[in-house]
Amino acid sequence: MISLGENICLWRLAKGLSQESLALRAGIPRPNLSAIEHGRQDITVATLRALSFALGIKPGVLVDGIAPLELNKSASWPRKVLENTVQVSLGAAFYKLNPKDRTIGSLFSKITKNRINAQKKIYKNTIKTRKACINSWLMLKSRIGKEVADNLLSRQDKLLNLKINE
Repeated sequence: MISLGENICLWRLAKGLSQESLALRAGIPRPNLSAIEHGRQDITVATLRALSFALGIKPGVLVDGIAPLELNKSASWPRKVLENTVQVSLGAAFYKLNPKDRTIGSLFSKITKNRINAQKKIYKNTIKTRKACINSWLMLKSRIGKEVADNLLSRQDKLLNLKINE
């Protein structure tokens, strides 16, 4: 289950809002919203209601950890689909994935780009890439589950190690 702060962040991203615009709509300071999303600040019932109203959802949705556009986490992820997703994240053609899995491949590609740049110590647009990576990781976890996301990372690590050793 995802935390309340992560769920607020996911809903904000799904609605296409920046922290600044959501904070303005909810009537709370942006630094407070950031602290709530990162789990550094507790949330009052009044703030929860204001945020849920600003997002156009019921407060219970946020509290219960119901993420937007959640895919069926219990759906099986066959080995071939996992391998193709990892291949796509490393630059293979997107046609290897069916349309349903392309969203996952796109999110995983953003995470991969950040991981590879960190290994190569490329720090161009670091803050922007890091934020995209964190947001992609949150969305990936909420859509396919932490176990499957961790599995994708471990498969990717194996492939990257093979490429380095060749």
